[in-house]
Amino acid sequence: MSQDLRSFVAAYERAFPAEVVRVTEPVSTDFDVMALVLEYERRRRFPILLLEQVRGSDIPIVCNVVASRRALAFALGVPEAGLALEYARRIKDAIKPVVVADPPFRQRVLAGPDLDLGRLPIPTYFPGDAGRYLTAGLLVARDPDTGGETEGYHRFQVKGRDRMGVSLHSRRRMFEYQRRAEARKQALPCAIALGVHPLVSMGSLAYPAPEVGKFEVVGGLFGQPLEVAPCTTIDLHVPAAAEIVIEGEILPGVREPEGPFGEFTGYFSRRSTEHVFVARAIAMRERPWFQSIGSGRA
Repeated sequence: MSQDLRSFVAAYERAFPAEVVRVTEPVSTDFDVMALVLEYERRRRFPILLLEQVRGSDIPIVCNVVASRRALAFALGVPEAGLALEYARRIKDAIKPVVVADPPFRQRVLAGPDLDLGRLPIPTYFPGDAGRYLTAGLLVARDPDTGGETEGYHRFQVKGRDRMGVSLHSRRRMFEYQRRAEARKQALPCAIALGVHPLVSMGSLAYPAPEVGKFEVVGGLFGQPLEVAPCTTIDLHVPAAAEIVIEGEILPGVREPEGPFGEFTGYFSRRSTEHVFVARAIAMRERPWFQSIGSGRA
């Protein structure tokens, strides 16, 4: 089974042509993305949205990939009615990942003075938001004590060309890894993977035994080892088929005010703080999406 998002979207579009909506008109990262998502939601539709032209960027935006049960079931290869049971069965069949040497995201690497998070089409979702946010950033890190890895979705607020605030809100593995590193007065090396196959996303939601890494859970969902690849600036593996990888570290003992963020958050709390993530490199695939999965349609 192919493990990249592009192959999944292409196959899903062939199976359900109306469930992949290509927007060929230019869109802005200011509010347009969420406006489109909410309008489809108002109509009780949850298609994958492929925004081919983003003003100020040569990178398209893909969103709503895991917004529907139909897409999740398709990723697992089962009818919608069998989604829950099949997911519960497969997450018990852990398969260790396999390392590949030359992942597609190494086609273009930005580091040093070229590193600028502003080059990525990161949206502002609502008027009143404190800034631009990554809401689909899959954070990957390793336990400082055992070396075991984890992955999970966390919200990132862009705060500079190489700085983001990260909300470790769940108080689970990632929070614990950061706490252990901070107790040693050390930064926590980590990476943000963007544009991953839905099964990678679904695996990140599992809570396996402490000795089982989430990449192993993802392998169980695929029914084959997840392909991972080493980062360029830190000692860490990430999903090899990711579209974009942001490498960096979470600084010890550094907190900054969070928010406001979101449609219903109309306040700013200095008691609610984010950890600070500093980027070292951005790696990404070169080829535009619409060239790799077919011709666009309005």
